[in-house]
Amino acid sequence: MRSLLSKPLQTNVFPSRRSWPSRPLASRGTTPRTTWYLDTITATRSGGLTAAGGTATTLTQTPEISSAIAGEPSSTFPWTAHWYPVAIVDDLDPRQPHATHLLGISLALWRDKEGAWHAVEDKCPHRLAPLSEGRIEADGTLHCAYHGWQFNGLGSCTHIPQLRSDPKAMKTACASRRSCVRAFPVQVVHGLLWVLLDSSQSAHEQFAKDPALPKTALKELLGGPEAEGYIQSTQWYARDVPMRFDTLCENVLDPSHVNFAHHKVQGNRNNEKGTTTKLQGKINVEGFEFELDAQSPRMGPSKSFFAAPNFVRYSPRIRSLNVFAVPTRPGWSRIFVTFLKDTRKPRVLPWLFEALYSFVEKSTWLEHIFLRHPVLDGDNYILHLQERALHQEHGGDWQHSFYMPSAADSSVSAIRRWFDKYGGTVPTCEPGTLMPSPLTKREALDRYSQHTVHCRHCKQALRNVDLATGVAAVAGVLAALWLITRVMLGMPLLSPAAGVGLFAVALAGAVVAGLRSLRQQFFFIDYVHAERD
Repeated sequence: MRSLLSKPLQTNVFPSRRSWPSRPLASRGTTPRTTWYLDTITATRSGGLTAAGGTATTLTQTPEISSAIAGEPSSTFPWTAHWYPVAIVDDLDPRQPHATHLLGISLALWRDKEGAWHAVEDKCPHRLAPLSEGRIEADGTLHCAYHGWQFNGLGSCTHIPQLRSDPKAMKTACASRRSCVRAFPVQVVHGLLWVLLDSSQSAHEQFAKDPALPKTALKELLGGPEAEGYIQSTQWYARDVPMRFDTLCENVLDPSHVNFAHHKVQGNRNNEKGTTTKLQGKINVEGFEFELDAQSPRMGPSKSFFAAPNFVRYSPRIRSLNVFAVPTRPGWSRIFVTFLKDTRKPRVLPWLFEALYSFVEKSTWLEHIFLRHPVLDGDNYILHLQERALHQEHGGDWQHSFYMPSAADSSVSAIRRWFDKYGGTVPTCEPGTLMPSPLTKREALDRYSQHTVHCRHCKQALRNVDLATGVAAVAGVLAALWLITRVMLGMPLLSPAAGVGLFAVALAGAVVAGLRSLRQQFFFIDYVHAERD
């Protein structure tokens, strides 16, 4: 496979490792129910299955993928040696710490008085209390809410209130390695907060000496000739999704589900005419690339590629879909999505539709609730149950559990084979990993806990909706009182003034009903595929 590092603009997202300023700028996670089951992953990596006719065959019929694996297998992929986005900086309140997860580790994020962001393990070394429940002191240290211990950005304990009367004991205790909390390198790129889950001293020293960009940073957003003509047409969208990291990657790299799982949202089930995918080059440890054609006159042929460890891009005619899939904790992942637009290319959509689409894109909260949420609602619950069927009933053996006779599934086979050969075991998907019990559909599609509570734009929009609802309700009550009073004083019900009063009451009622319906968009909208004709 040609190196992804040498691909042209539309597919090369890897920036120079020295092209970022030397000084780095350096959500509470939703906890699933505490009922667990044991995920016994015992996937076999090869072999066939005897078909009804007696012929031994592999159910995953993608021979071109099987023969396109390059290099030697690796069961020790360095998952903690890569940078991962964990939050949208604009969504983080700098006045308080925030909780999140990465690769199965709980993290506390905070910004110090210098404006630098920090990440430490969300576990005070004193009595293991969550540091994310604490506060930020005036000196920029993180204060544990349980007993008041304070920590700096390197994880060192700087103050123990219980030893104030004994400065020598305080100094000794703070110098002990046991009083330290694990701290991780942090940087801000593209408006995302990235964490390198390596707490070693060498990792901190190396980053301070050479603050390399994340391998998967987007060149189009870094300036220079590669960025010419490109704009970020949408703000970042992030959502916690109730599925394993490998399941999320499989889903994002599956083009043929769009017309069905996202019928009349992104695709149309009646438009499927035979999606074709073709692997470009080889699958190697860096990832792979596909050419695909969904037989759509509007979209045309496009490309998709996976860049290890967690980046996926689709490049159709004008807007490219850019996705970071992040392994957070067992049974959960976080997805970050944005679109890049090549302004040098002619528009594909009619002018009016393009203008409306651009307006919604620029109104971040509208884009989130009407464009992004419905997409994830279309397959979140399906995938939540699908992966449990795979791992509970089939031991994770995808090669014998999946029957994929179409070339449309080639990219799914490719990512699964990449995990088998190069990915080894993702920390959140290890054999024997405790998984949360299955969620109800309402829990799996809970927009509020998975997105709204973290998103600055949607939280503000929700507050505005509540305020407007209250104003409209008061206006309706006042109009009704005015109308009743006037009628009691002798105003004819058929008079123009009475008509105005009735209209005001009806209008206020309609506005309240509409705003209540809009409010529901921030919490939960049931997605019933059978009702989408």
